[in-house]
Amino acid sequence: MGHLRNWLLPAVLAVAQLVAWPGLALARGETVEAVPLAVGPIVTVAAAAVLGARLRFPVAAALTIEALLTAGFVLPDRALIAAAVAGVVALYSVAVRRPARTAVLVASVLVASGTVRALLLYDSPVDVGGEALASVVVYAGTVGAGRSRRRWLAGRRAAQRELARAEAVRVTAATTERHRLARELHDVSAHHLTSVVVTANAARHVGDRNPQLTADALRLAAEAGRETVTALNRLVTLMRTSAADEESPLAERVAALVAGCVRLGQRVDVSIAPGAADLTGPPAEAAFGIAREALTNTLRYAPGATVRLVIRDDAGTLDVLVEDDGTPPPPTDTAQTDTAPTDTAPTDTSPTDTSSTDTSPGGTRPPLTVAPTPVTATAPAPVAARGLGGGRGTAGMRDRAAGLGGTLVAGPRANAPGWSVRARLPRPPTGAGINSVLPRWSWTEATTVLALAALPVVVVLIERPAATVTAVLPAVLHALPLLWRRRAPWTVLLLVLATAWIPAACLALGLLPAEVAWALTVAGVCADCVALYAVAAFAGPPGRTWPAIGPVAVGLASTTVALDAQDGFDTAGADGLGPWFHAFLVIVLTLPLALLAAGVWGSGVFVRRRRERVTRREGSALTAVVWSAVAEAHEERQRIAAELRQAVLHHAHEVVAHAEREDLDGAARQARAGLAAMRELLAVLKGATGPSLGGTTGP
Repeated sequence: MGHLRNWLLPAVLAVAQLVAWPGLALARGETVEAVPLAVGPIVTVAAAAVLGARLRFPVAAALTIEALLTAGFVLPDRALIAAAVAGVVALYSVAVRRPARTAVLVASVLVASGTVRALLLYDSPVDVGGEALASVVVYAGTVGAGRSRRRWLAGRRAAQRELARAEAVRVTAATTERHRLARELHDVSAHHLTSVVVTANAARHVGDRNPQLTADALRLAAEAGRETVTALNRLVTLMRTSAADEESPLAERVAALVAGCVRLGQRVDVSIAPGAADLTGPPAEAAFGIAREALTNTLRYAPGATVRLVIRDDAGTLDVLVEDDGTPPPPTDTAQTDTAPTDTAPTDTSPTDTSSTDTSPGGTRPPLTVAPTPVTATAPAPVAARGLGGGRGTAGMRDRAAGLGGTLVAGPRANAPGWSVRARLPRPPTGAGINSVLPRWSWTEATTVLALAALPVVVVLIERPAATVTAVLPAVLHALPLLWRRRAPWTVLLLVLATAWIPAACLALGLLPAEVAWALTVAGVCADCVALYAVAAFAGPPGRTWPAIGPVAVGLASTTVALDAQDGFDTAGADGLGPWFHAFLVIVLTLPLALLAAGVWGSGVFVRRRRERVTRREGSALTAVVWSAVAEAHEERQRIAAELRQAVLHHAHEVVAHAEREDLDGAARQARAGLAAMRELLAVLKGATGPSLGGTTGP
């Protein structure tokens, strides 16, 4: 089907050309010389054949068709219409499929070639100049249209790549989550339950000769059991987030995260800037991931310390700061709270449950002033859990920051105790160009302005060649604002409507002759239409842009009537009705011009809706894939958390209970059972039998 569409246009052009000439000429009995009759069809068929190869070789196709146009020396102009159109289409393909510099270079070659042809065909400099300027208008407009299409196709390809990437992440979401949690579980098990089994076995063999070793083993079993419960509770708490939370605003997700840390005994002071509170998307996901990992590290290495979490939005960059003072308070006698045989994993609470006032110090630095959301820790300080990490947290945070083109620095605080994590994450700007400095413009805008500025000059050159130079400045001033029509469409429309009065003003001041003023005004209507189209396509929904039709229609009618009055046609002036008559003419002209403006506006709305429909479809597909990945990872976390609560946590509680009853064999038996349950869970997570958790599990 694609191959057929590629050859459809060349075939239609060739048939239309052969029918128009020489077909109609011969049918009417016109005399056609033998040489043009032989060369014309050959040029037409050759141009169509070359045009068919434009998708694979656009530059070669454009230059070859231009070479075929040299047959104009022996052919009438009407015999080269199809070849000229084929050259424009080939240049469009160059602009779509090749870089901007290549398209401009090819267009320049075509303009130069056309100018040389005109020099050989015409004797009048006016004809040569008109031919050259007409080529500039046509080819510049073609390059602009092609670059616009290239931008659209690039956006679609980028959306497809993003969708493919999201699909790949979705496929591996559950596996990635299993591997991450397997590392966490192995860290916990290797440091606690295994030590209980090893120490109990040693005490059983030499306990008769060294009773103190049995007492030490019982004490170690109780402490290791409590540490296991605490560490697993931390892990379960961090897993107990809802799938919806991953698409929630950043402030809500951070509040839920902090609430879990507070319930585990950490003291956290949160400050989130208003510009970052409602943020979603990749920057928010990266900021949340960095905050989660940094807070988890404070739970492991500085339990009970005061932690400050700050998220700010600074000129399009998301700044994340997590620092602790490194000085946890002395542990209180709360160990018995961890020895109940029932599941003590904390349950989820809403973010509003953490809105009490923080009374703990926030470190040695002065407090920041960005929208503080303080959270107070009321739970007792947990037992220190040094050595539970796998050493991968900082690298993971750096990877998150680097994925957005940002940076992350982690290390000891300067001139203060504790640890600090600072990240800077670039994010897309939320504002448009109206309130900013002059925005950048692309090749599309530049070529469009060149074409619209050259068009009035071409018309002036035809009407009054001697005044061509004086027409350049008004034409450029009228078209120049269109450079920024995509970024500030309303402002550009007002500027274009204002500069449309330059010819009338120059005519009134005697700076331009009437013919030139009329030529500039009539040809300048194209710039007004482009500005109106930009408002409809880029300024907002149709309900907000349709009022632009009125000012455009009234502006065109007013400038026309003003030129008419300056040109001396004032039939009602003698009767004293001149102003009223001109006002009547404005009203009469506004009605048909409003229909023209409505058509231009409607085309812009059509393109906007088509663009929004495509992007909405792509966005829906991407959202569905991302949500599926979120849901799969969430389900995996929930399943693992449930198994931890049902098996491993239960055995850890039993280890503590047996140790407190001085039942060393029972504590060892429960530790082995917990290791076995965790080994089974690790085997499932890793998709294999998995390595031994270490230690001796024999009787």
